Parts: sequence; C-alpha cells; structure tokens
Amino acid sequence: MADSKEPNKKIKKAVIVSKVYHRPVGGAIGEVAAILRRKGVEAYVDQNTAVGFNLDDVPIISRRSIRDTDLIIVVGGDGSLLGAARSLVDMEVPVLGVNRGHLGLLTDITPANLENAIDKIAAGEYSIEDRMMLDVRVFRRDEDGIEELVGQSLALNETVVHSGILAHMIVCRVSINGNHMYTMRADGIIVGTPTGSTAYSLSAGGPIIEPHLDVLSLVPMFPQSLNCSPIILPGRSRVEIEFEFNEDSPEWVNVNCDGQATIRADTKCIVCVRQHHNPLRLIHPEGYDYYSVLRQKLGWGQSLV
Repeated sequence: MADSKEPNKKIKKAVIVSKVYHRPVGGAIGEVAAILRRKGVEAYVDQNTAVGFNLDDVPIISRRSIRDTDLIIVVGGDGSLLGAARSLVDMEVPVLGVNRGHLGLLTDITPANLENAIDKIAAGEYSIEDRMMLDVRVFRRDEDGIEELVGQSLALNETVVHSGILAHMIVCRVSINGNHMYTMRADGIIVGTPTGSTAYSLSAGGPIIEPHLDVLSLVPMFPQSLNCSPIILPGRSRVEIEFEFNEDSPEWVNVNCDGQATIRADTKCIVCVRQHHNPLRLIHPEGYDYYSVLRQKLGWGQSLV
C-alpha cells in the first residue's frame, strides 16, 4: 500500500530571531538571510532582534506578522532558542535552531551544514517534533482564600523553585491534581519537561526522557530525606507547590523558568505548573536522530577508560 502521508509544506517565508545585542551572531544572521534568498525564500529579521544589529539588507517584520511566516529560524545557542520559544510559541510557527553557541542540543544545525540543511528544509525535506511547554503561575492566597496572580511565565526546559539562598532549605508541600503527594525539606524542586531532562534536571539526578513522551518530571534538589526520589508524572498533571513557614517570618522564594525568567515570590505563595496549551513545533532536517545527539553532545555511553 502506498504511503498516504502528505508531503511537508515548502518554506516560502522565514523570519530570523536571535538574542538582542549578541554581537557574535550578527554575521551569521546575514549569512542565513543570504542563503534563504538564494533558495527562493523570503527572509526577514524579527523587529526585536533588529534593534541590536546593523542589518540594512534584511527587511524587518513585526512580531504580529510572524504568524504569517512558514518558519522561525533561531540563530545562537540553546539559550536563544529557549527565549524565543517562550515568546513565540503561541504564533504556532515551526522553529529551526542554527547553532552559534556551545552545546547545541536544541539548535542542531551547525555552520558546516548550514546551506545544505536550509536547502533541504526549504524544499520540505524535514521532520516536525512537538515539544511540550510549561505554563507556570504563582499566586498569593489571602485569609479568605482569594488568589492574586503574582507572576506568570512559560518554560520549555523546566521551572526551578528554590529559596535563592545557597544551601538554604525550604519545606515544599507538593500536590498533583489536588491530591497531596509529599512534603519535603530540600533546597528546592525542579518541574521539568522531556526537553529539559538533558538540562538542569540531569545535573540534579533526574532521568533522560525521550522528547516525544507526554510526561513531566519532578526532581528534588538536595532533599534532607534519603527516600525522596525523582518521579515521572502524566503530562496533563497539575502540579501545585505550597510552603510551610513561620507565620511571623515568611521567606523569599524564587521561581525560575529555563534559567532565564524569574518570578520573585515568598512562602505565602502557591506555585502552579501545568502543560501549556500549545507545544513548541521544532523542525529537524531529515535523518535527525535523538540518540546520536545524546552521544555527540553529552558523550552518552562513551567508555570511561
């Protein structure tokens, strides 16, 4: 039987996004735009990116108009892609990462294969992978049970709840879908996505999770109890984190998203984490292999001798 899968959409219009004022990628943005034009693709630079670079030969596009493009190309490192994901995920436009940073777990197009990769992607030779994102909200509840929104952010990798003070423990009371799971004393807790399983969560002892799985991970940070292990939860779970504290002296709490956006709160607050309604649509060149990325970028499975 013939394969009934519809061919991928060819790329006709693309916008380039990068970290503002990150000088080393200025030339790379121009290079990507030139390659796109040679392939017959309309190339634009995002208006927020354009303020940090002298790119007179690349037309500027507004944030609102990005919805009408076929592809967002993030030039930089994984940090640049994390920032772009939080601000642009609801545009529902696929994202391609061009690596001009260090590790490049998410930005998997290297300078060496840039033109070849863009040529194939423009022609529709690519795969799309949906990556879960987190919706993080912090509320303060008054004596009457009325909740006030203190702060909100999205996260592609993880949200980290901690005291903000080195080696200072807080008491977290964790509930899943309204059901109490445990109360623990620790430096904090990481609520992560499969994408974030190779980031901060990994260094805290969390598991590596295949990106296509619809799950969340909870990883305690230096818990005082020896039997408080990381746990994997269904992706649609609602995680709530409250705090035990002395009523006379509430303490500061930091809620950090992707290591970039921080919500300043205190132990009177409630942290609510759930799956965002839109996933990040990540584009890979044909032949992308997640296990190969782990071997190359993290040295996974290499001999210690």
